[in-house]
Amino acid sequence: MKIIKRPLKFIEKTLLVSILFIILVFLLPTNFIQIDISNLLTATTVLFGILTGFFIAATLTNYFRMQSLIAEETANLISLRDVCITLEPSFRKEINDAIDRYIIASFDFELTEYIDKTWEEFNKILKITDRIKKKNTNLFASLMNTRTDLLKIRQEITLTARKIIPLSGWITIIALAIINIALLYSIRNSSIISSIFTVLLSSAACLVLFLLDEIDSDRFAEEKLAFEIYQRTFLEIGKLPYYPSVSVESGRIRPKGTYRLGEYKDYPKSLEKTIKIIKA
Repeated sequence: MKIIKRPLKFIEKTLLVSILFIILVFLLPTNFIQIDISNLLTATTVLFGILTGFFIAATLTNYFRMQSLIAEETANLISLRDVCITLEPSFRKEINDAIDRYIIASFDFELTEYIDKTWEEFNKILKITDRIKKKNTNLFASLMNTRTDLLKIRQEITLTARKIIPLSGWITIIALAIINIALLYSIRNSSIISSIFTVLLSSAACLVLFLLDEIDSDRFAEEKLAFEIYQRTFLEIGKLPYYPSVSVESGRIRPKGTYRLGEYKDYPKSLEKTIKIIKA
């Protein structure tokens, strides 16, 4: 959902830093710090491990909550739609189309901003339920509860989608990673094994930072978070799956079967788009 920009891929970034560290092996001298720094290396490594472990645990908790909220949002949309159709069968096409437009619009924005940018589409869904005439029923009471739940979920998504690692946290762990890598290169000897372990450990430190950024930015397993859940909703309301063209063209998502493709006319300057059906 929502995330349609394509940053450098996780694997690509890891490969680039690994190549950089291999080059540094040939450029930097061995044992260029003559004093014993083993205690310093141990201290910085332990501190780096504690901080990154804490941040990974915090961001994973936030990420799983975001995944749960998106699932709850779609479930409540389907529940709202089912009750609406039960009370007013003639609203079937209208409510299905309104939910479809809301989800399609949500793909145009990042997770942190899509709630604020899709109020118009969301309110159109609510306005359809406002026109239901059979108000003195238990089903209508259930519908109103679902509406309230949806509003709460949308507000919580706004908070949960934000990055939780502060700038000071990034500065600290990046500084520790740089110190650790510098110390590793300073104590390595001229043997091939020493150089290999230096490159591997340095790459691993960067890999941890990249993973932390992926989770904190909600890009971790984003195909499931941003697309898979909502494609089921499209099927529930009798619509074909939908994908933004920029996500397909960048390789971030690979649709299967017949689907709808939203082609932007001038992205990101304009969100105007045409939707066409791509057959399998």
